[in-house]
Amino acid sequence: MSEIIIKNLTKSFGSSLVLKEFNEVFRDGEFVTLLGPSGCGKTTILRMIAGFETPTTGEIWIGDRLVSGGKTFVPPEKRNIGMVFQSYAVWPHMNVFDNVAYPLTIQHVGKDEIHTRVSKILETVHLSQYAKRLPSQLSGGQQQRIALARALVAEPKLLLLDEPLSNLDAKLRESMRFEIKDVTKTLGISVVYVTHDQAEAMAMSDRIFLINDGVVQQSGTPDEIYNHPANPFVADFLGKVDFFPGTAEEGEIILPGWGVAVPYPEMALTGKVLLAVRPENIRIAREGGSIPGKVERMYYLGDVTDYRVRVGQTLVRVIGDGISHLDYREGDTVSLEIRSFMVFPDDGSAEEQLRILT
Repeated sequence: MSEIIIKNLTKSFGSSLVLKEFNEVFRDGEFVTLLGPSGCGKTTILRMIAGFETPTTGEIWIGDRLVSGGKTFVPPEKRNIGMVFQSYAVWPHMNVFDNVAYPLTIQHVGKDEIHTRVSKILETVHLSQYAKRLPSQLSGGQQQRIALARALVAEPKLLLLDEPLSNLDAKLRESMRFEIKDVTKTLGISVVYVTHDQAEAMAMSDRIFLINDGVVQQSGTPDEIYNHPANPFVADFLGKVDFFPGTAEEGEIILPGWGVAVPYPEMALTGKVLLAVRPENIRIAREGGSIPGKVERMYYLGDVTDYRVRVGQTLVRVIGDGISHLDYREGDTVSLEIRSFMVFPDDGSAEEQLRILT
């Protein structure tokens, strides 16, 4: 069992408190991502779970075993974990096969089983054809995949990954997201994954913990934190979003910069608010929408077209289908319809809320 229980965990370096009180249970077999900007505390959490850092206060349990807390400290090599860092940490004098086989070799696994397991994992990470090469003969991305394969080949019950895809090119990085998720699910491995890349977090995670300045801003499934963010920082960090100040009253939000109002029948908030709209949730058409505008700029990106539409005194971002760039030209009059939006109270602190704290 590889459930991780974290109780009242804090971490300070000198007088600097980098992780404020953290309590959580990462369930057995769960893929958890610690997401946030550089310096927010996510790697510090991972290193404490691994045993490379000791908590200032609090406890860490792996299964029913206390590994950090009070007078107890279990060293990393006795925690039955696999870990992949940003740095490659591969043996320069061993070829790819022997690098990956190393954990099995020191466990005295039989040669036939080593060959079977190493060959399988090398195929998974697209390194089979390089099995006899030295790391110095490979690219940085390929060396990172050696480290990933080495962590997986021993089939640990808990796998910790610190930005393992950061050195891969975009296409391979995308494919590896799904392959890591598939292989860890197949093996029944619990995963704690650190990244600042929201697309990685969305694609791979069962749950995401979005952290800023050592504090968890929100945790939940990708759907929960993308579509129901707890605050403007979460909405802004995870995906694209624009914020527009307005006033909620009598079933609508009045947007002075737009010269129009948006229906708001539920009226969960009243008074000054921020209307938060993801640009992909605005429909652009020649007519039929409730918000008139004029195309000021348009950028064709292949799979999507990114528009800037002038609505009153405000420039509104709209993301439409890639093929839609054939339908409009800069200067065209268009009609917009907001299909979904979020509303946050506006107490004048929006700029501070959106600031990335490190």
